[in-house]
Amino acid sequence: MVEAERSKLPYAAPSRTMSAAARARRIARACGVFGTGVSLTVLAGWWFDVPAMRRLLPGHAPMVVLSALATLMLGMALLFAARRESARLSRRVGRCLAGAAAAIALGGGLQYAIPGSFRLDDWVQRLVFAPLAPGSGMALATAIGAVGAASGLLLQDARSRRLRLLGAVAALFAFVVAAVGGLGYAYGLGAFHQGGPFSRMALVTALTLGTLSLGVLLSRPNRPWVTSVLGGGDAGTLTRHLMPATVLAPLFLGLLQLHAVRAGLLEAETGTALLVIVLALWLAGLTTRLARSVERRAVADRQLRDALQGMNEALEQRVAERTRELAEAQDALVQAQKMEAIGQLTGGVAHDFNNLLTIIRSSVDFLRRPNLSEERRTRYMDAVSDTVERASKLTAQLLAFARRQSLRPEVFDARERLAGVASMLDSLTGARIRIVREMPESPCFVRADPTQFETALVNLVVNARDAMAGEGTLTIALSCGRTKPPIRGHAGSPNDFVVVAATDTGSGIAKERLTQIFEPFFTTKEVGKGTGLGLSQVIGFAKQSGGDVDVASVVGRGSTFTLYLPQAEAGAGEEKAVPEPDGQPLEQADRCILVVEDNIEIGAFCTQILHDLGYGTVLTQTAEAALAEIEAVPFRFDAVFSDVVMPGMGGIELAKRLRELHPELPVVLTSGYSHVLASDHAHGFEFVRKPYSAEQVGKVLRAAIARKPKVRMAPADAPV
Repeated sequence: MVEAERSKLPYAAPSRTMSAAARARRIARACGVFGTGVSLTVLAGWWFDVPAMRRLLPGHAPMVVLSALATLMLGMALLFAARRESARLSRRVGRCLAGAAAAIALGGGLQYAIPGSFRLDDWVQRLVFAPLAPGSGMALATAIGAVGAASGLLLQDARSRRLRLLGAVAALFAFVVAAVGGLGYAYGLGAFHQGGPFSRMALVTALTLGTLSLGVLLSRPNRPWVTSVLGGGDAGTLTRHLMPATVLAPLFLGLLQLHAVRAGLLEAETGTALLVIVLALWLAGLTTRLARSVERRAVADRQLRDALQGMNEALEQRVAERTRELAEAQDALVQAQKMEAIGQLTGGVAHDFNNLLTIIRSSVDFLRRPNLSEERRTRYMDAVSDTVERASKLTAQLLAFARRQSLRPEVFDARERLAGVASMLDSLTGARIRIVREMPESPCFVRADPTQFETALVNLVVNARDAMAGEGTLTIALSCGRTKPPIRGHAGSPNDFVVVAATDTGSGIAKERLTQIFEPFFTTKEVGKGTGLGLSQVIGFAKQSGGDVDVASVVGRGSTFTLYLPQAEAGAGEEKAVPEPDGQPLEQADRCILVVEDNIEIGAFCTQILHDLGYGTVLTQTAEAALAEIEAVPFRFDAVFSDVVMPGMGGIELAKRLRELHPELPVVLTSGYSHVLASDHAHGFEFVRKPYSAEQVGKVLRAAIARKPKVRMAPADAPV
């Protein structure tokens, strides 16, 4: 499409092979050759007494020897000056020749400044041929023109811009002088050459001096007007088209008018009037032609602009199409990467859960066998319980990586926690790994889940132990009041952070793997020696707590994992003790728990657990039904045990409504996962994570009921 649009562009003339600078130098050299050749021919004519050679133009006066010597020096100097890359020696020789030409011209013009003085032109003429004829010699105009042209050559390379400009003006003045002398002969002005500065100036001298002056003007093509006249652009073309019409045509018409008047064909007044009329018509036609040229140029520019606009629109369309294709390809790549990540995640989950389910199923099959010994029954039951616990930890690690785990943030001193788990860390690493602890003197309070904090420390230490192959030095450094730098393209933070840095002396991590180490189930360990979820838990816990994890590693020297957690003030966020309600607590009686669970199987299993624990239960499947049960008999229930994720009103909203309506009624929430819990834990309510055991449920319910017991209403006549 772009090629088709390009074919619509208006025709453009091929670029000229010769630039304006090269063209100017070529013309200058030609002028130098012409001047040198004419001068040598004239000198040879005088030396060998050949009149035709010294006149060159039949019927006109010859060029005297002194003028020929001056133009010879100028021609040779111009040849040196017009070279493209003149060496320093060549420039020096050229300036010397130009100075000699100026000295000759000044010597020839001395007779006009001091009448009756020594005549250099006559003395030189005697040396070559014979004395000058009466009324002949170097004209004053010739001397002035030669000095002007020589000055142009001498000053064209001056450092001062004003001197260079003065040299150009001198050369231009020499060209004007020569042109005036030549026009005098062309117009047949006899009186013009009978007196004044042009009285002795020969036609061949005027032509030679004018040619050399033009060459001097073109010998330095960096002048702006040279580019305007000889350039290949619009300005050069227009100038070359207008120059004959504006200069040569009026001169030619003036010549015709003078010859017509002299021949008696016209009177002087009539000839002048006709000349003015013809010039006016000529200029009118020239103006019309110029206007048409401008119009054609405007049309060509408009066509070019339209063509360029079409090309631009076509290019924009192609760019838009290409951008859309790239966006689609990018989306496809992202989708493929997502599917690859999901495949890796689900594959790892399926692998680990199938292993756990294999243990559970095998244990259940053995438990169904009759006549099973009590020892083996206990062993299989313990295997099922341990496997369920491992599955629970696996889901917790996955939720930690996804930053969807339910945290219990509180303010604690990280220094005390590190000291508390020191013995456990020593047992994890073994005797051949030396642990160096760098602790600050002042406490470092942090707001986070202490259990997950300790788990993250254990995962970092285990990762360092495996990297060191069981032998080396592990340095754990704790610091406070640090800012968080930009990590993996994420912006930093000027807030205060508690920093835990774990540095090992292990094998290090390759640079290309640094972006993969936090992915779930990614591990470089041998099969069976790691799940690939340890670092996933660390970064998930850090991100969900408002911090981050940075890693720096050098292959062969070790790695440093830096954990950033938001720093907190001492005592901030601690729960205040809730005052006991007024009244006397109930004496020993049966407790009744309202169970709210939308899953029938889980609800039935939960009520069975509560019955075995000695609680009475009422099961409802929605939060709305639970509210109706409570409003029917407000003091019937001792606690509410509710799931979080349910159709309609959720468990958290139910707990908040009960907090407003019945603040004395304890509420315990339970869930396997909820994005609401992940963002703000349990909103101040007790929480049991699924899968739970009967012991966990009983412990939480006993603590909740003991903390907020049901009370009897105080009698109306009781003393206050």
